Amino acid sequence: MTRTTKAFASSWFGAGLALATFATPVAAQDAVYWLNEASDCEIFRALSAVVPAECAQPGDIMLGPVNAPDLGKTRGIRPGGMRLLDDPASAVTPVNQEAAVQQANPPARKSINARVQFEFDSFDLTGDAKGVLDRLAGVLKDDLMHDQVVQIEGHADAQGPDDYNLTLSQLRARAVRAYLMEQHGISADRLPFLGKGESELYDASNPTAPINRRVVFTNLTG
Repeated sequence: MTRTTKAFASSWFGAGLALATFATPVAAQDAVYWLNEASDCEIFRALSAVVPAECAQPGDIMLGPVNAPDLGKTRGIRPGGMRLLDDPASAVTPVNQEAAVQQANPPARKSINARVQFEFDSFDLTGDAKGVLDRLAGVLKDDLMHDQVVQIEGHADAQGPDDYNLTLSQLRARAVRAYLMEQHGISADRLPFLGKGESELYDASNPTAPINRRVVFTNLTG
């Protein structure tokens, strides 16, 4: 396969595929959601153990709000105020929507996959891709995520030479990082990036499937 053909194949991420058709990951990609289909709360829950109160689910633990002098309400732990949200007495109401909750069962590896489209034969982001990243940026810029380090991983399928796959995945991960920095002001030290080429296929049983061409965002902070 030629380099140009390879680039064309890698530029299409199958944005119209339904989540239910995706194969179970064979490699160590334990992302909980696909960013393209996820709600803002699902993005939060995939990337952070602590989420806004409006994203609470039964069993989560209430952590706030905190009333700081001259600062109004801020999110944080309220001494003596931790409550299980499956207790009717601790239901989330408009009064405490600025609070945060600790997930009852946060994912072991807080990460999220994304299908990001690029222009033909390049690593330039398409308009659709920018829209996807804009939604992610809204979560990354939230007060609850301001100190979290989120690694950007570029992944390719198994078409073409290994070295080409690796270089392409690195360039595309870097392009995603640049967009989040330049358009949303997220600092470089919060966005390490790397390319993994075809080393961690999402569907190893079908190495050339579009699902393998993706970007993974992983919270390294814990």
